[in-house]
Amino acid sequence: MPQCRHDDLPSLEKLTKLVRWVIAQTGIDKVRLTGGEPLVRKGIQSLVADVATIPAVREVTLTTNGSLLPQMAHDLKAAGLRRVNVSLDSLHEERFALVTRGGRLNQTLAGIRAAKEAGLTPIKINTVLHRSTWKREIPELLDFAAENQFEIRFIELMRTGTEREWCEAEFVSVDEVCAQLDAHVMQLPRGQNERTPARRTLMTWRGEHVRVGWISPRSHPFCNSCERLRMDARGSLRRCLMDPTTFDLHRMLGEVSGDAAASAFECYIERKLAPTAMDSVTAMSEIGG
Repeated sequence: MPQCRHDDLPSLEKLTKLVRWVIAQTGIDKVRLTGGEPLVRKGIQSLVADVATIPAVREVTLTTNGSLLPQMAHDLKAAGLRRVNVSLDSLHEERFALVTRGGRLNQTLAGIRAAKEAGLTPIKINTVLHRSTWKREIPELLDFAAENQFEIRFIELMRTGTEREWCEAEFVSVDEVCAQLDAHVMQLPRGQNERTPARRTLMTWRGEHVRVGWISPRSHPFCNSCERLRMDARGSLRRCLMDPTTFDLHRMLGEVSGDAAASAFECYIERKLAPTAMDSVTAMSEIGG
């Protein structure tokens, strides 16, 4: 995993200022903290609180592996966090540890319980589909989601980092998974202001209703309707997960006038286009996937 020194990162106060600047330029009103793992950043509660107080921000949410939520869920809620998505690819300890490179399943499950108790709801479970394991994992995760009344989102594997051959071997489309599940699936209408990339459905699974989101960037790209921007921990913007060209907002605002920065930013955003392929040489943990 690539590492960087803490001193090389902008302070949380500086990141808040960068977020505030981007919001002023774009009209964005939702902010999601993601990673990597955002909860390992010291002072994350203060960042949530500062971003949540920006007048234009309607909602601050967070995507996490859940392992630190038992200690932090209530403080995050008090700081202004609305809800969480928790990454959970398996309910088997050995498989979970393999996928997360040493993570502990019991910590993540405890984190999910803590988030529910703290009111960080509705909780969404994020699961990446793998061809070699989905037939075992997905039914169990659907049982888990139905039992706890969580929405679960199945995400197609994207080609990032250096493990291209593995990604190709493990890719399975959401259409194939949905077709092979013994379930009735009904499309849910989108809300008026809903811009989620997930195709949301209501699934009847073993007599229970489960809300399922299907995120299919490879088989059914949604790039042409994308309105998202990403800012990494260094203060650089990325128009798309697959876009190799970044905009160093932190450096830009430190070197040029506000008008010049706004003009350069506008030029960068005008080139926000759908990628020719869902393919990136950069690891997902580096770009906030």
